[in-house]
Amino acid sequence: MTASVSELELGPQVDVRGDAPTGFPRSPNKTALVGGRTALWLGPDEWLVLGGVESDFRGALAAVDVSANRIALKVTGRGAVDLLAQGCALDLHETRFQVGDCAQTLLARVEVVLHRTALDTFTVLVRPSFGPYLRAWLADALLGLGSQT
Repeated sequence: MTASVSELELGPQVDVRGDAPTGFPRSPNKTALVGGRTALWLGPDEWLVLGGVESDFRGALAAVDVSANRIALKVTGRGAVDLLAQGCALDLHETRFQVGDCAQTLLARVEVVLHRTALDTFTVLVRPSFGPYLRAWLADALLGLGSQT
C-alpha cells in the first residue's frame, strides 16, 4: 500500500456567489469542468473556481478573488484513501465519494476542501497557515501506514 503527498501549484481562485453560472454543478459536493476551469460546489449558491478570475463572472451576485486563501496538497497512490481516512470522518470509498466529488470537511482537525480527481488521487485545499501542520500530519500518518503493510 503506497501513497504520496506533494504540493500542487495553484493558479488563481475565485469564490462565486449567486445563481449557478452555466455549466456549474448544481448538486451538492460535485465539481464540473467549465471552460478549462474546475468549479467546486461549496453551497447552494457558492462555488470555488480553480483557474477563474473575478472578471469571468460579471453576472454573479459576487465574485471574489481568493487566490491567497488556500494551498493545495496532492495525495495520490493506492493508499491515498487509507491515509486520508486516518484523519477524516467522510466515507471515502469509491462508491460513496466518487471521482469528481468534493466536500468541505475536517482532516486532522483542520478545515479543508477535499476533491477526488481520480480513483487514487485527491486534492486537499487548505489555508496556508495550516499547511505546515497538515503536511507534517500527513507525513506522520504515512509512516504509520508503512508500518501496517
